[in-house]
Amino acid sequence: MKKMIIVLGFLIGGYGSALAQSTAFRYIIGETHKVYASPTFDNFCMGLGMDRSFNDRLTVGFDITYDIGHALKASPEYIYLTYGGRSGNYQVEPRLLSLNYHTEYAIGDDGGLHGYIGTYVGLRRITQKWTLSDSYYGGVPSPFAATKSVAKMLAPIGLRMGLRGATDGGFMDLYAAVGYQIGGGKPIVEETRYNSKEPYMETSSLAVSIGLAYGIGW
Repeated sequence: MKKMIIVLGFLIGGYGSALAQSTAFRYIIGETHKVYASPTFDNFCMGLGMDRSFNDRLTVGFDITYDIGHALKASPEYIYLTYGGRSGNYQVEPRLLSLNYHTEYAIGDDGGLHGYIGTYVGLRRITQKWTLSDSYYGGVPSPFAATKSVAKMLAPIGLRMGLRGATDGGFMDLYAAVGYQIGGGKPIVEETRYNSKEPYMETSSLAVSIGLAYGIGW
């Protein structure tokens, strides 16, 4: 985490020292991330971002998105756990907040539709609220808590590529990113009784994102 903060600070420092030639605000229509080992892509995020083009090749941006798919979902997810011959069925409400700083190097003329490749670094905060809906333990005290809250921070870093229009004007941005997720590849809860391969119980060390945004620049 310390290394990631240093890298992020360096990138932001470079961002602030550069002279922008054009600026754009982006509405992120839809974005999904691989956050858990299972399920792979079950979140649907929306958000806002800002881009700045420094020259005819380099653009940088900052985005913030929130998983509205789970926030607006009428029914919760479920995980089924067993421990010591006893079992519990939890309702799980997962949430995701994502922040990303990215660079783009245009492949071709960035005055129109063009491809790009660059880097990105981000922060993802995942939270879960668990509510025990059923417990089967044969008349002895249940090993599972009635409610439980979980929160984790992940830091994805890697490459981003996409196809977009010029920053100066209205444009679409279709993009994908892949990299390593610092803090991932671990169970959500370290306690033995909760360790399981059930959905939402283990974070992914592989970070993958896919998104579509619409921007207006000048």
